[in-house]
Amino acid sequence: MIVILQEEKEQVSNLKVQHTNTMKIQDILKEQDWKQDDPDFKSKKTGVDPVTGTISWDIEYTPLKGVDDAIEDAYQDYKAVLKKYPEDQKLEQLFNIFSSFKKAYRTHVNRKYGK
Repeated sequence: MIVILQEEKEQVSNLKVQHTNTMKIQDILKEQDWKQDDPDFKSKKTGVDPVTGTISWDIEYTPLKGVDDAIEDAYQDYKAVLKKYPEDQKLEQLFNIFSSFKKAYRTHVNRKYGK
């Protein structure tokens, strides 16, 4: 009975040694692969748990994504209005101006922030 307990103790010790030699997720992921100039959000590393290797981040969302979504929604709504009132030339002229604005906005965001 004592011999069996000694063998189990050695097996548990071997498991502990194997467990301490495992890689942590922070060893696998490389921070430089993260795109930090994303127009939708910015992230900042705030800490690493020494036991589990868990990385903590602060995320700050930028308004660019919301503005882009709002412009797209307005564009789609405007297209629906034009279908309902196809004879209104002034609405069509304003739609062309709005379309130019939408294109200029997206071009600027793509060039400046690389989305």
